[in-house]
Amino acid sequence: MNPPDPARSQTGEAYRVLRAAILGGILPPGSRLSPVDLSARFGFGPTPIREALARLAAETLAVAQEQRGYRVPALSGAELRELLGLRLNFEREAMFRSMRDGGAAWEARVVSACHLLTRCDAPEPGMAQDAMPPDALALWAARHDDFHRAILEGCDAPWLMRFHGMVVEQIERYRHAILAHRGMPQAEARLQRLLSHPAHIALRDAVLSGDTARADAALAAHIGETAEIFSAMFEAVAAGLAVSR
Repeated sequence: MNPPDPARSQTGEAYRVLRAAILGGILPPGSRLSPVDLSARFGFGPTPIREALARLAAETLAVAQEQRGYRVPALSGAELRELLGLRLNFEREAMFRSMRDGGAAWEARVVSACHLLTRCDAPEPGMAQDAMPPDALALWAARHDDFHRAILEGCDAPWLMRFHGMVVEQIERYRHAILAHRGMPQAEARLQRLLSHPAHIALRDAVLSGDTARADAALAAHIGETAEIFSAMFEAVAAGLAVSR
């Protein structure tokens, strides 16, 4: 067996670190991605950084600028609305296929994921995001994402799921940008209500009912209201940033 290539291992690790930093907002939207600066900041050599940036550009998580290297893609309200619409369409199709083809194993997976979600504390309406202990918030977030993923897992459509994953990752960049700014209590309270246990139990029951119209209405209400709130919150954040410049 050939020994692992250190250069390839460094590139892979640099890719994972930079990817997480872009999705998590540590590297802000629109910021320049200088290999020299990133090398000093994250401890990788310039060559692995450049190769990682090329991979990220292929995933639209970095933008190549002629003769000027790379930057983090900017955010826009129009793009967010498009991404949220695509997410609903992809999830609707994947949910329908799961209901049709998933069988008992898929149903058990949905029930289990929902049960685990309800066994941990959820953010309360009006609660500041930093009011929950970090470990508790991380556990809830992981189980929340796992529940939504479980609803789609009965779908045997790899390309559909791949496109869905790309859209969800891009929306994650907006989520971090939105939640980094406070001061919209009504929108935040609406969003946290959607993240509550009763809201997810209602979605679980609709999906497992076998009634596609009921499940479609429940998913559209859940994702659709989230999209409406996110769009309004992002527009408020963008307006505030424009005024402060």
